[in-house]
Amino acid sequence: MSAARPILTVRSVLLGLLAALLLSATCYFNDCVIRAGTMVSSLMPVVAYGGLLVFVLLVNPLLRRLRPGLALSGGETAVVLAIFLMSCGIPGWGLVQLFPMTVIMPHHDSRVTPGWEQEKVLDLVPPRMLADVSGDESRALDGYVTGLAEGDRHIRLRDVPWQAWARPFRFWGPLVASMLVAVLGLAAVVHRQWVHHEQLPYPISVFAHALLPDREGRTNPTFLTRLFWCGFAFAFLIRLNNYLCFWLPDLLIPVRLSLDFSALVPLLPVLVKGKAMMLFNPQIILAVVGLAYFIGSDVSISMWVGPSLYCLIAGVFASYGVELRSGRMMDLTLEPFIFAGGYFGVLLMVLYTGRRYYASALSRSVCLKAADEVPGYAVLGMRMFLAGSLLFILQLVRVGLDWYVAVLYTGIAFMIYVSVSRIIAETGAFHVGTFVYPCVMIWGLMGAEALGPQTLVIMFLVSTVLLAAPGWCLMPFAVQAMKQVDMAEGRLPGLVKWGTVAVLVSVLVAVPATLYWQYDRGGAAPGWPRSSSQYPLANAVVIKQTLKAQGTLETAMAVHGLERLRHLAPSGPHLAAFGISLGLALAVAFGRLRFARWPLHPVIFLFFGGHQGMLMAFSFGLGWVIKAAVSKYGGARAYQAFKPAMVGLIAGDMLGQFVPMVVGVVYWFATGRPP
Repeated sequence: MSAARPILTVRSVLLGLLAALLLSATCYFNDCVIRAGTMVSSLMPVVAYGGLLVFVLLVNPLLRRLRPGLALSGGETAVVLAIFLMSCGIPGWGLVQLFPMTVIMPHHDSRVTPGWEQEKVLDLVPPRMLADVSGDESRALDGYVTGLAEGDRHIRLRDVPWQAWARPFRFWGPLVASMLVAVLGLAAVVHRQWVHHEQLPYPISVFAHALLPDREGRTNPTFLTRLFWCGFAFAFLIRLNNYLCFWLPDLLIPVRLSLDFSALVPLLPVLVKGKAMMLFNPQIILAVVGLAYFIGSDVSISMWVGPSLYCLIAGVFASYGVELRSGRMMDLTLEPFIFAGGYFGVLLMVLYTGRRYYASALSRSVCLKAADEVPGYAVLGMRMFLAGSLLFILQLVRVGLDWYVAVLYTGIAFMIYVSVSRIIAETGAFHVGTFVYPCVMIWGLMGAEALGPQTLVIMFLVSTVLLAAPGWCLMPFAVQAMKQVDMAEGRLPGLVKWGTVAVLVSVLVAVPATLYWQYDRGGAAPGWPRSSSQYPLANAVVIKQTLKAQGTLETAMAVHGLERLRHLAPSGPHLAAFGISLGLALAVAFGRLRFARWPLHPVIFLFFGGHQGMLMAFSFGLGWVIKAAVSKYGGARAYQAFKPAMVGLIAGDMLGQFVPMVVGVVYWFATGRPP
């Protein structure tokens, strides 16, 4: 392995931090005020990779023409992209856009929702977890819901009732910071095992690396190949044409990126019962088609057939009156436990394959001898992980959870982060939405009587802020960022340190920026953050009413500490669903390790029939068909030669989505209206 080059230069770090700050300051404004498109739309954000294309194709060549020393090298560009990617887990649905609604909207919903006031569910929430609207409810609460601005005039920064947020900031700030530090440390720990020992494909990072300039800042040779521009033009022109159709509907005809197989619905009633209607209208996501070319066939096939198999099984169960796919979020239903079994199976696989390395990293982090060599950044990462986890657990205990419940909650949370990160490293599947909540898992394991409504509400609220959108969380962005710098042969200890700074500073910028625009324009707009803010206390009402009907409410409210274990009432059906899913995931993992031609990959159990899995299924299948055809009729040489075309396909799709976002911003500033 060649020596690391000094690519973490002053300018690359400063540019990365500046990009992170701009994203944090403008994300909510772009997404919800201008409505020019979602900046962090997925784990492959258009703003990052579309912006990268603009930089390497236009900005960097211009800088090099002005003076060669001004242009960024490929390594420096990788650092800027990496720091920016780490910040992508902060201002969107991954954290900040979920936080304000979760801690203030319960006050509003309690006033307008029948049953909430009667059950006094707000009394179950520790005051420090919610905004303090007692001082000026009209301004702090009503102003948040409807907005304080009058007409086209914007409010001043000091008009925001910051005093109402001082209390939740004191609680949520340290809690979130400790989790973010732990997650970044964990990403550093798994990096060497995943990249160098297991050699996972990281298709999104490989795509980005193929675009970076060389050491002198010259344009990457990928852009000099005809196949690249063929793939690029195909994707970009389709995206551009479909966007222009909104402006010129009488002149242009949109190119459909979906197929209609609805005529088959009467022939497949079992799939319909399994809620597979999306599969009859498959979407063609060009970036997914391109990424599928760079991953193993077993992964692509699993992503292709997995949703259909799951919906078929769900349909069979539904025919016998067992509904797998029903219920509201954070409720005690079967599907989250099925998903959780797959997640846990993948976690066990990850721990098993890297057991020696992880044990060595743990030993080194506590200054003990280790059997294997462990790089310094992994030791630093393990210490960050241990310290952050401990602080997170202590704060959960301080707010009201028993220590063993807090430990269990934290462990399940990290299971989710690791599993989603593994998805992005192995598949590049950038839409993730199989929701697994630690609160629901513990609820099914222990029962409502053992936990009590208050413990459940605390876990519901923490889960809403940190885990309601796993497809936007920090760790998958961090593992991609570290892979990016690793391919550029940069030093990871510096990236871990500066990435941590970027993440924490992004929180400090994104929270007030988001609150300002929410108080200016009104923060109760419909969408996933608004829906998520209702689930914790809506579920609490049902739990209290159920316990009251069973005559166990007083016991559930009074029980605490180890005494909870005497009232355990695990839910048999839910734990059975978890166990079956876990067993199948481990069986598929075992088959993959033992048999060379094993066709399936455990990643199938991370998506099942979730919305995002069905959304991407056809595109993964199409990408696999292209890869198989090129390999069969052209051999390994043709497969390598065709790679630039697939890189171009992904690049064209990214830039084709980035351009409308830029046009939308320009249009808003020119006209004052959303595009």
